[in-house]
Amino acid sequence: MDVLIRYGFSMEEIKNMMENNEEIEGIEDNSIYEIIDILGSVGCLSNHIKNIFYSNPYVLSRNPKDIKKLIDSLKSIGLTHLEVLFDSNPYLLNIGEKEIKRIKKQKEKEGLDECDIKDYFYYNSHEIF
Repeated sequence: MDVLIRYGFSMEEIKNMMENNEEIEGIEDNSIYEIIDILGSVGCLSNHIKNIFYSNPYVLSRNPKDIKKLIDSLKSIGLTHLEVLFDSNPYLLNIGEKEIKRIKKQKEKEGLDECDIKDYFYYNSHEIF
């Protein structure tokens, strides 16, 4: 949890995050650093990452490998600018790669082409929840 303080979160912010996700208390700093690195690798800046963590503290208790798989899945459908996508809908980080594939197949069955499917994720990903 020290990593959150070093990252610039106040004790009040951390307390609020812990009220939403009690698992935060038991998370190892290395895991949080790994998530920060993963998000940074797709273009998320410090302010994006802080926004993501504060808005969606559940991402902190996800396995970093699962987050990588999710990102790979999003990239496989041609999504770029993931920093904008995650900043505007941080809850997208809570779903798994299988869910991304399921949604893609569903949208293809509905007749959406590749471009329309990308637009769905960019502009309507809030509908997933």
